[in-house]
Order: sequence, then C-alpha cells, then structure tokens
Amino acid sequence: MGILSRIADHLPASKRAIRDLRSDVYELYELNRSINARIEQADNGINDNLNFRAEWLKSDNDGVSMRIETMLWQLYRNDNEDLQDAKKRFFASLPKANGGLRAMQLGCAKLLGEFDSLCKDNGLQYWIAFGTLLGAIRHQGFIPWDDDSDLGMMRSEIDRLIDIVSDDERYRISIVYDVWNFCKQVRFMYADINNPCFLDLFIFEESGNADKKTFEKQLELRMKMIAEMKDAPYYSEWKEKEFIPASDPLTTQIEETFAKYRSIEIDQGIIDAQATNGMLWGIENIYILSEYQWACSKQDVFPTQTISFEQIPCQAPNNLRKFTEDVYGDIYRVPKDISTHREHINKENLRALEDQES
Repeated sequence: MGILSRIADHLPASKRAIRDLRSDVYELYELNRSINARIEQADNGINDNLNFRAEWLKSDNDGVSMRIETMLWQLYRNDNEDLQDAKKRFFASLPKANGGLRAMQLGCAKLLGEFDSLCKDNGLQYWIAFGTLLGAIRHQGFIPWDDDSDLGMMRSEIDRLIDIVSDDERYRISIVYDVWNFCKQVRFMYADINNPCFLDLFIFEESGNADKKTFEKQLELRMKMIAEMKDAPYYSEWKEKEFIPASDPLTTQIEETFAKYRSIEIDQGIIDAQATNGMLWGIENIYILSEYQWACSKQDVFPTQTISFEQIPCQAPNNLRKFTEDVYGDIYRVPKDISTHREHINKENLRALEDQES
C-alpha cells in the first residue's frame, strides 16, 4: 500500500474521498485474501498444486492493483486535464533523492557530462539507456530511487575508449567479472579510487540480421556458454571470489570462453563487424529484462539526439519509443521497484560521498 499512499498524498480530492477509496481498496484486498484462502484449502486438499495457486494469485493481484491505480489516477487528474498529462505531472512532482544517494546521483551526472565531452573530443558515439534514459524522459534526470547510470556503445567504440582512457590521468575503465550473471561489467570511473561514481557501459555488436530470431539464436548460444563455464576448471574459484577484477589471472580463462563463443557468433552469422544495418546485445553483457529482445536497427539508435539529464546535455537514441515503451511498456505506470530497486553502491560509500559534498 506504500505506493498507493504516495499517489494519494498528491491527490487534490477531499480527505473523505480518499478515506472512502482506501476503504474500497482494503475491501478488495480482504476479498482477495479470502479467495486465496479458499484456493489454498482446495488446492492442498485435491492435488497440492501450490504452483498453480501462486500463479493465479499473482495474476489476480496484478488485476486488483491495476484497478486501484486507475481509480487513483482519475482522482488525481485535474478538471479538463488529459490523463497522460496528469501522470507526467505526478512523476515530475516526485521529490528528488536526498542525502548520500542524491550526492551519488549528482556525482554520476557530473561524470556523465565529462564523459560526453570526452566522447565528442575523440569522435566516440554512445547513448544513454535503460533507467537513465527512462529517468531523462520521465524525471528530467535520475529516477529518485535509482543509483546507477547506463550507457550503450558499440564494441569497437568501447575498445577505442579503453585506449584513450589509458593515457588520461583523470579517468579509468573498471572491468569486473560477475559469476552470478556470467557477465563482464565495464565501467567508466574517475581515476581516484575513493570516488565511487561510475557509468555502466553495455556492449553492442553489429549484426546483419538483427531480429528476434537472431537474438534467440544468440540467447541459445549464451546458455551453452554458461553451461561450459560451470564445467570449467576455473568456475569453483570464480564462484568463491564472486566478482573479480581484470587484473586477476583467472580472468584470462574467462575471457577465452567469451572469445570462443563470440567466434561462434561470427561463424553462425549472428554478428558481423562489417554490417551497417543492425545491432545486437553483446554476449558477455548481463542479460537484463529477459522478456525484451535486444536486437534492433541501427536507425533506431543513430544518429543520436541530444537530451537533458540533470540539466546536463548527453546523447540519447534516435528512436526514444523503441528504448522506453518497447522495453518497459507504459512508462507512466506506477513502478514496482520504488522500494526494491537493487543498490549498486555500499551505503557507507554513499555516506562518505555525502560528507565530501558537504
């Protein structure tokens, strides 16, 4: 009920209307619990099929939540105001983060501005992605509960960036191998190791057939790669360490596995460095948003457009809808991760950053 309360706090309706609405909401939830109890009793007595009950309850809860949200939006909407405009107004009115989290956000935004300048000076192309792009459109900056910055780059551009940064005393590229997601995390950071601000860089490949079928072939190949990694001699040590930096000798063997499967991708025509029409998710990236097919036309990304993020100009994909609505659906629906978004930075580091800012 926490999200509902947040919306209710913004409603211009009377307190009595809110009380009545909340009473209806609780009645709906009470009914839902009653139905759930009956299903559990019948389910356990007949065939102990708890999985079916759980899936049914989940879909029912989603339906209840949608109905409640729809009622709240209608109360929030001003007279003669379009519903979509009301939703935009609500998200624009959400308070910014505070304390250490806000210090982290502003530090990352500053780094993004410097990264943009570095890319322009060296003819590198990039675009903001995922929650960073969503935040730019919906909040004109960071999503209030977010603490990371996501960027996309073609593999060849990341390789060039690594060479450029190797001669720049201001910045560094951090590469870490994550055993839990069988991925390689690439981050742009300040050279000062005491500064936790970072930009996540996600690798994209050229592909001549960047469609759903091609992505599914890559996904199948990645599953084979993960199975091979689990059987590899290095896996037990990797699992024990969990996250290992590029300086660790063990990463040589991990990289050999990534390279092997990337070569298979090339042999199977999944990726093609000479292709100019399509692009595909890099096989060593973390596979997030599992429902989404990360394959698209290059025209969806290039030429990039300038957009504001925390009042800092940066580059965004050419087709904004492709990378927002196609990925997240209705971006003005109340998010489910307000209270559960994964933290990327230790709270102690955030407090230290806050102290530096003050």
